[in-house]
Amino acid sequence: MELTEAGPEPPNLMPQDFQTMELEPYAEPLNGALPMEVCWTEVSFVLSRMAACGGNSKNKVTVARHVWDFLTRESPAKLLKLKEENKVKVSIDGETSDFYVLRLSTEGHAPPNGLYLGRKALKALLKETEKELKKVQRQYELAGCMAFSDKNATELLYRGSGIAARGQQARGVPGSSGGAIGGGSSRELRREDPSGEDDQENQCPICLGEIQNIKTLEKCKHSFCEDCITRALQVKKACPMCGRFYGQLVGNQPENGKMLVSKDSSLLLPGYEKYGTIIIQYVFLPGIQGAEHPNPGVRYPGTTRVAYLPDCPEGNKVLALFRKAFDQRLTFTIGTSMTTGRPNVITWNDIHHKTNCSGGPQLFGYPDPTYLARVQEELRAKGIAED
Repeated sequence: MELTEAGPEPPNLMPQDFQTMELEPYAEPLNGALPMEVCWTEVSFVLSRMAACGGNSKNKVTVARHVWDFLTRESPAKLLKLKEENKVKVSIDGETSDFYVLRLSTEGHAPPNGLYLGRKALKALLKETEKELKKVQRQYELAGCMAFSDKNATELLYRGSGIAARGQQARGVPGSSGGAIGGGSSRELRREDPSGEDDQENQCPICLGEIQNIKTLEKCKHSFCEDCITRALQVKKACPMCGRFYGQLVGNQPENGKMLVSKDSSLLLPGYEKYGTIIIQYVFLPGIQGAEHPNPGVRYPGTTRVAYLPDCPEGNKVLALFRKAFDQRLTFTIGTSMTTGRPNVITWNDIHHKTNCSGGPQLFGYPDPTYLARVQEELRAKGIAED
């Protein structure tokens, strides 16, 4: 979210357009009242933007990208039947890195309540699709292929659904999570002689076939086909089984930023009333995009972001991880603002921060009992973990 001077509000903004919004895969856009108390001017800006985000949610549904992609790829006939029966069109009205905003519109001689029925049917179909996706994941787990913590494992789950249905073996690699990758070496892989291994240990978790030319990752000791793991590590240097990272992920966050940390013992976060609050302020001056950015040579404006953590042992642990992510240029990137549509600005880069003290997950604030655990998983997926 970019901090700019107050001006006309952009039309039809939805709350899920905000980086820290955490929605169920098929959740509706939220239109609840906003809390009156805020902590900082930056948070006031966020909430003022949210207040203008009512929009028309009667014809919109928010869905997780991997659920929608799975539905359109594996069950297009179901979606087509829904459209025909309810005489509606379903189009993508907006998107973030994690979600699609779907818009429903009537076509032909649709009944007066066609949109209502179509939206209700679509939500039911999305719930059914999510259950199917989880079922495929469980089949992989039973087969010895642990589910990836990364949402990019969806591509492998696609292949898995075909394997489960046909009883065939297929080779595949998990999807890329983006970013420039450095570090790592061939010494992190160790050859082994597969002779003497039992059948279960001889099964490659990636292709589900018998391991060919076994290679074992040095840190976590998980074994794969040489070809499978080599290709997997080319797109993401992490173990497909446990997510253990190999090498260092380096982002393209502007280099002129500062991460400032202060503590306020009198500011209490809901759910952490026994502790004070850690206040993180990210400050970036205006600059010019480099070769690693979308439009080299084009200027970008400066920005300031504020985030909050409880000053408890777990909160300080997350603070240290946030510092690592910032130093590796992973916290921000340059792109198009999801809230204003403005290009060439500094935006969040998929590491969720709490930018409000209160309001719960819907308003990027507390209480949120599982936030500290979730954000550590996000950081671990980028190779950011305790030493």
